[in-house]
Amino acid sequence: MAKEIAKPTPYMSMGSDLLDLLVGGAKGVMGLPYGAILNIAGDKSSGKSFIKNEILAANYHKNNGDPKKFAWFSDDCESGDTFNTGALYNVDLRPMDAEGKLPIGKKRVYDSTTVEEMDAHVSLFLEHLDSLPDDAVGIYAIDSLDGLSDATREAMEGARLGQLKTGNEVKDKGDFGMQIPKFLSQQFFRPKHQKLEDARCSLIIISQIRDKVDAVGGYGQKWEISNGKALEFYCHTRVFLTTVRKIEKDGLVIGAYVKATTFKSKTPRPYRTVYYTVYFNYGIDNIGSNLDYLFNLREKDGKLKECANAIKWEEGAELSLQSMKDWMNEMGCTAECRAERKAKEGNQNISMDWAKGWIAQRPELLAKFEERFGKQYTREELINMCEVNPEMAQELTRRVIAKWEALEDSVLLNRPSKYGPRPAMPVQPAPAAAPAPVVEAAPEPPADAEPEKPADEEPLLA
Repeated sequence: MAKEIAKPTPYMSMGSDLLDLLVGGAKGVMGLPYGAILNIAGDKSSGKSFIKNEILAANYHKNNGDPKKFAWFSDDCESGDTFNTGALYNVDLRPMDAEGKLPIGKKRVYDSTTVEEMDAHVSLFLEHLDSLPDDAVGIYAIDSLDGLSDATREAMEGARLGQLKTGNEVKDKGDFGMQIPKFLSQQFFRPKHQKLEDARCSLIIISQIRDKVDAVGGYGQKWEISNGKALEFYCHTRVFLTTVRKIEKDGLVIGAYVKATTFKSKTPRPYRTVYYTVYFNYGIDNIGSNLDYLFNLREKDGKLKECANAIKWEEGAELSLQSMKDWMNEMGCTAECRAERKAKEGNQNISMDWAKGWIAQRPELLAKFEERFGKQYTREELINMCEVNPEMAQELTRRVIAKWEALEDSVLLNRPSKYGPRPAMPVQPAPAAAPAPVVEAAPEPPADAEPEKPADEEPLLA
């Protein structure tokens, strides 16, 4: 029987170059392999649902919206997804009918309320994906796992209500909160994870966090994720989101600067971190985030640096206040610049911003300045240029990947493989044998000399 040729692995885009590098985890890999389980956790209002929608929209457009190539289902288990994805991404990610049902293939269902319903919906989605062409891929998103109950709790709730209506005392045995973890471990993840991989269907699971009550002092993790250990075991990658800074405009919060860290990754590069910006009426700002990373435009707290107003895209000499002063002296315009500032502001000191503004008003001088240092752009100018110039946007992505890989290469251990072939060790020559010691013969006595007497003999009597 001929051996089946393995198909190339398709990868799920995260909707951001930096997030693709984060979860890719290897050289040349962008995104997560279809069939993997991705867990997204994080602080409240850190954009967990936002990034889920961003992933769905990015892969929808990556496949040109072709329903025979890409299928998805966004299961809003906690009824909290109120995003207008049609306006944000030009696709309705939750095409609900008048009854509030959503399509899975030709069938329509409500959002899951229990883990048993969710399990059935995933099975139905896999059947639908199996009916599509062999190269089709899919994503099932659960938002969030903590919003699901289980059949036992639903039955107990009905029994309590019945007792109350009949005037009886409300009593039940309780379940110690172990039904959901048991179901997920034994009936969901164990039989489903291989089916997801075979169907090339990624499973995105959003998780809420809660305070860890037994955290000791300032040590250890202060949060935990509920619903058992099976989620932790079967996940390919787990990402934690933290809001670093809220982005404001005219006193209103319009977005956030977010930190994303992989706290589990089945790749050679776990525990990596990236930062990105997200706007509530736009989504993840891929271009802006790339510029921030490439040119190091933000402080640790997310605040934009002053250099965000003077970014050099083309090659040129290094620009600093001193190099600018030296160039102005070379051009013979320092005195004129000082005099104009003193006349307008009463201060003749030359600053970077003042000198750049002064030069910009003189076209001939500006042309010579850009020839020396390269043209300077603001962050917003570069964003606008990349949006209208696809080639420039591609060049930006290429530079971001090159910087990321250069950093990864710099931390590699430069050591030979423990079990691979080793370079032959040079053979040391054996040390030369020491020469035998030379023993000098005692001189012969004269012929007429008397023989020596032994020291222990008595002299003879005369």
